[in-house]
Amino acid sequence: MVEVKGDDRINDDSRIKLKLGSKWADKAGDKYFYFMVFENSKIEGSLLVGEFIDTIKEL
Repeated sequence: MVEVKGDDRINDDSRIKLKLGSKWADKAGDKYFYFMVFENSKIEGSLLVGEFIDTIKEL
């Protein structure tokens, strides 16, 4: 699952959603992933667009 966020969404709500999404991916199994992606800035645990593209290439 990919959740794309605008840089204006760097806030506590996004941090909570990131934790929830990561927990979902852990419980869902090895075939499921959760990514929160920002364009220019990011919060801990999220990715920038370029990082996300590189990650997908490695899967």
